[in-house]
Amino acid sequence: MFCARLSCGGAIEACRAVVAGQVKNAIAVIRPPGHHAEPAKPGGFCFFNNVCVAAKVCQNTFGNACRKIFILDWDVHHGNGVQQAFERDPNVLYVSLHVHKNGQFYPPGNYGDHTHCGIGDGLGKNINIPWPTHGMRDADYLYAFQQIVMPVAQEFDPDLVIISAGFDAAEGDMLGACHISPAGFAHMTHMLMSLANGKVAVCLEGGYNLTAIAKSACAVTRTLMGEPPDRILDLIPSKVGVETVDLVKRTQSTHWKCLYPKDQYQKRMRRGGERLHDLLRKVQAYEWMDAYKMVPLWINHESMSKSFENQVLAT
Repeated sequence: MFCARLSCGGAIEACRAVVAGQVKNAIAVIRPPGHHAEPAKPGGFCFFNNVCVAAKVCQNTFGNACRKIFILDWDVHHGNGVQQAFERDPNVLYVSLHVHKNGQFYPPGNYGDHTHCGIGDGLGKNINIPWPTHGMRDADYLYAFQQIVMPVAQEFDPDLVIISAGFDAAEGDMLGACHISPAGFAHMTHMLMSLANGKVAVCLEGGYNLTAIAKSACAVTRTLMGEPPDRILDLIPSKVGVETVDLVKRTQSTHWKCLYPKDQYQKRMRRGGERLHDLLRKVQAYEWMDAYKMVPLWINHESMSKSFENQVLAT
């Protein structure tokens, strides 16, 4: 418990120093991690939710100078504790990229899926990018950053960026089974440094391969110090990566001006409009009736869907 308190204190001091301008940015090399700890119980090797506590301390200490905080979580596991802490808070944007596997990966259940977007005033301020499988690569993460993370973060315009930096998505971590290179983590850090006037605090979370953690954390630290990231060799996102990002964009587009496509289907249905495939089938039926002299058959069935009207044709 002494180590857990020390870890939480390290996150607090790193974030406070960045906001106060004592340092331009910081990385807190701390253990145990924190993002699975919920308000009422520990979990996943986490006792105190380090990043959440640090964020609240900064809001309470610095007021309007640190009112809006962006927490980016690239740990391979979903940060259920962070989501629970801030899902009603409009001033904290939480984005998590994690392996979800339809709720079969830790933490289990659907809490980390794309449909959890926040509650009440915090609606839209929770964004889950849930990979449905292991094996995600640099290109998948960078595609998610380019399509969702950075546009949303720029629209949110935070006063402080905190990275929940678990390195269990790194190449060589057997539990995460993903393939993010040190250069991949460096590029993500570099993009995040364009926010909040460069006020970025990195807090260590998970990771189970010491070599992978060391190489990845070193690359992130070099980037924080101003060195350019190494070149990325993996540039083409996977099909499942593109599909996941597009799904999240469609879900979140109602909450963010910068995200497209806007889900016009849901708006039409709320207004009582017709579904697109019903309109297409209706046009097709009229074309066939005209071209092949077909006529619709009337079906005497009270519970039949309106979609089937004039869809049963005969010569």
